[in-house]
Amino acid sequence: MKLKISKSIIENILTNAINFVEKKDNSQITSHILLEAEDKLIIKATDTEFGIEFNDETSEIIQKGKATINGKKFYEIIKALNDDFINIEIENNIATISQNHSVYKLPTFEANEFPEFPEIKNLQKINLNSLDFIEGLKKVFLVIDNNNPKYELNGALLDISDKLNLVATDTKRLALYSINTNLEKEIQIIIPKKAISEIKKLFLDNFEIYFDEINLIIKSNNITFFTQLINGKFPDYKRIIPNVYNNIIKLNKNLFTKAIKQINIISNEIKITINQNKLLLESISDETFEAKTDIEIESNLENFTFAVNSRFLLDFLNVANEEIELCLNEENIPFTLKDKSFQTIIMPLTI
Repeated sequence: MKLKISKSIIENILTNAINFVEKKDNSQITSHILLEAEDKLIIKATDTEFGIEFNDETSEIIQKGKATINGKKFYEIIKALNDDFINIEIENNIATISQNHSVYKLPTFEANEFPEFPEIKNLQKINLNSLDFIEGLKKVFLVIDNNNPKYELNGALLDISDKLNLVATDTKRLALYSINTNLEKEIQIIIPKKAISEIKKLFLDNFEIYFDEINLIIKSNNITFFTQLINGKFPDYKRIIPNVYNNIIKLNKNLFTKAIKQINIISNEIKITINQNKLLLESISDETFEAKTDIEIESNLENFTFAVNSRFLLDFLNVANEEIELCLNEENIPFTLKDKSFQTIIMPLTI
């Protein structure tokens, strides 16, 4: 195999592909990236749980073939070279990467042993608006749990029935992004958090989504991504979403965010008191430090008090629009922050 490729193109591909390779054990073929040079260049990387394929039609294929190269070393070499064309040649199980006076040689593995990727022809297609899907993933991402023994909580639920719901929870809060859809088939799949982290970076618009009981595939013009789905039963999230609220208070996102950050200097735990047309924020701390501030609101509530972890508020506000709604029922039960199609239900702290 022999080819010539622009540094900027191969570096951009490897910047994304490196997140998919096995990094701890260089003896594994999944620590390598696969190059297939035919009518175009195909580059693949996978740790078997998820994988990525890039198609490049700009490279010059001098001699067809396929080979593997250690992903980490390949990426470091490409970054170190100048902004010019790079030559890659595979011969006698040795990959030679060269540019002008710079030459690197790396051993290769048997390319035919590289893991196979799932094929789209065996999967069902989900007809979704690409922008809505990515927007929803971005909004619920921070609420997905990390390393929860209940494995199904380490991902986001894609639930399609009468509407499309993207749902995530870490047991202390629940995020829900809803959009109307014309899909007739009911679907429930759980997408792993690490896969969502890559999807958000790789895709913007104009892609197709496919799935079966095991895998999810997302395909655009030049990129094909797959991930294994989480096998589990997501909690019945609909039963904890209130149907009505006794009080709904409109808040300016920027003013609310600024007030929270002022209290954060002293404490990440905040007590909020609503008294008629004022929302008072105070630090909760066992130390001698104290912080308080307030913002004006429109409300008839008197001495309504609850406490909350400020990170939960800021995670919501960071992906919200300019005006949000604070939805309340009673002091010691979960409250809701709403932003059009997005809402987060938060468990208050015990004061």
